[in-house]
Amino acid sequence: MPASDAAALVKSGEHIWIPPGHASPSIIEELSARTAELSDVEIRGLGVADFGLFSADAAKTFHYQDQFGNIFSRPALAAKIIDFHPYWLVGRHKALDAGREEAWAVDNLMITTSEPDSNGFVSLGCSVWDGITTARRATRVIASVNPMTRHTYGDTTLHVSEIDAFVPDERVGVPPDPVYDTADKGIAHHVNELIEDGDTIQIGVGSHTSGMVHFGALDGKQELSYFGELSVAGLVPMVEQGIITGRTSQLHPGKFVATLIGNTPEEREMVYGNRAFELYDLEYLLDPRNIARNDGIVAINGALSIDLTGQTGVYSIGARIYAGMGGHLAFAVGAYLSPRGRYVCVLPSTAVNGTVSTITAQFEAGQIVSVPREMADTVVTEYGIARLLGKSVRQRAEELISIAHPDHRGELKKAAQRLFYN
Repeated sequence: MPASDAAALVKSGEHIWIPPGHASPSIIEELSARTAELSDVEIRGLGVADFGLFSADAAKTFHYQDQFGNIFSRPALAAKIIDFHPYWLVGRHKALDAGREEAWAVDNLMITTSEPDSNGFVSLGCSVWDGITTARRATRVIASVNPMTRHTYGDTTLHVSEIDAFVPDERVGVPPDPVYDTADKGIAHHVNELIEDGDTIQIGVGSHTSGMVHFGALDGKQELSYFGELSVAGLVPMVEQGIITGRTSQLHPGKFVATLIGNTPEEREMVYGNRAFELYDLEYLLDPRNIARNDGIVAINGALSIDLTGQTGVYSIGARIYAGMGGHLAFAVGAYLSPRGRYVCVLPSTAVNGTVSTITAQFEAGQIVSVPREMADTVVTEYGIARLLGKSVRQRAEELISIAHPDHRGELKKAAQRLFYN
């Protein structure tokens, strides 16, 4: 059916769930044109653009609950036009599964799939997220069929009998060119010191993790395995280069495993139809119990700020939403529980053109703490490595001050003296 007919299936009072990267511009645009005839439609998702839902007029009909702030949604969040949905990826449908009265029913699921194969199966290609498992919870499944999406291995398929509507979609997403910070090279250099041959690694997406491969965080390493939420640029070619082999993987020997793989069209071409890559639902991949089964996993994720005791702010600046939790907490917990695992938090030493230290004495009122200090492990800036695991607040403060920007160390030392000493 055309996008207009698919949008017409949605009724007032219904809920729409959109996994990351699965929003169909054509369907959303047709849906936003129905503002006058609909009411109280709730949408939860991780949008990559504004398809007409971030205006005050649209908000009267469509109650959009953002799950990951980005350049498109931050202004609407700041203006309180749209809402924010804080959640842990692995438990996103827990209330529904448990039959609780507060459950958020998935009346409509929107996903992007390949064209059906000869047996009637479609694939979610290189971007699975929770599309497969949520389809089996949803009342109605609407699929945008994109010929650019092709078959991948793992748990990526649905049968056409599980889908209610198919909409032709030939859009081609062009990822933006990566933008690197001057601190990223130093961060990658220190991360390289923490990785050993045979380790299982995970790298989260973010401003200061996206350049990990580019700046040599994995240079000189051998026999690595990958078990993560997604990939960053340069990881996929490392399979062909024989650097990421998966030979030491406890869960998926010989496989590169994530829920989104491929950061460029060229990388995705390597993944399609290639048995070396397997994609699974994030409810499996981001379960800390599964992450912890990777003995020796090194989980590398970015943050916005950290205080001198190890409290970590991942996605807000004070109370203002800037990004989202993503898989950061899940991999922090999983790496902490893994027998030889290491949770590595990376961030540049400063922000706002060097005027603000990202290592702060204390968080201001309203700051959202994403990872508690009890789980603090290893912190990396361009100035070095701070090892916090098992240390007191005084010792942690000393470690963190040593990797702060030199221009801010003096004030941090004075604050530490005031906070932690007589």
